[in-house]
Formats: sequence, structure tokens, C-alpha cells
Amino acid sequence: MMAIVVETGRGRRGARRATGSFMSQFRNAVGICTIAGSFTFLFALVIGMIR
Repeated sequence: MMAIVVETGRGRRGARRATGSFMSQFRNAVGICTIAGSFTFLFALVIGMIR
């Protein structure tokens, strides 16, 4: 019984860490998408000005 309790405790801690890392990865992905989108928009703007 004690081993099961310890395993459950580790599982919960691992889930919390996984959720935290997932949120940080999600924020990084959003930031990368925002930067890429702004660069794409500026690139299209410059191409439009040249033409």
C-alpha cells in the first residue's frame, strides 16, 4: 500500500511539472508564431511597396 501511495504522489508531481512545461512551451510557440507572423506581414508589405 505504501508503494502505491508513493507512486501516486510522484505521478501527481510529474503531472504538475508536465503541465507547467507544456504551458511554457505553449507560450514559446505563441511567441514564435507572433514573431513569424509579423515578419511575414512586413515582408508582404515591402514586396507590395516594391511592386
